[in-house]
Amino acid sequence: MRAKLNTEKGTEEYKKRMSTIEPVFGQMKQDRGFREFLLRGKRKTGIEFVMMCTVHNIKKIADFIKRQGKNLKDMLKMIGGGGSKGWNEGKSRVGIANKPC
Repeated sequence: MRAKLNTEKGTEEYKKRMSTIEPVFGQMKQDRGFREFLLRGKRKTGIEFVMMCTVHNIKKIADFIKRQGKNLKDMLKMIGGGGSKGWNEGKSRVGIANKPC
């Protein structure tokens, strides 16, 4: 592994990893205390990991809204067009409830 990392391509790939995925795992471990899975089995640990990813993404969205200096209601209006009928202006929501998670 050390020989692979010492190549030019290996160094490039490792630099990408340091700026893309490593901070996410560090934040999950340090900020949210996620150091081990509480459940056992592939299915259950997969669900647990997806939940942690969801928490991480919600936190990122909340931080973005905070940086913009707006409240959630204003951000939702901006995204949805601010209509009185909701985010899709009365259009059909067919398929949303029928899609498997």
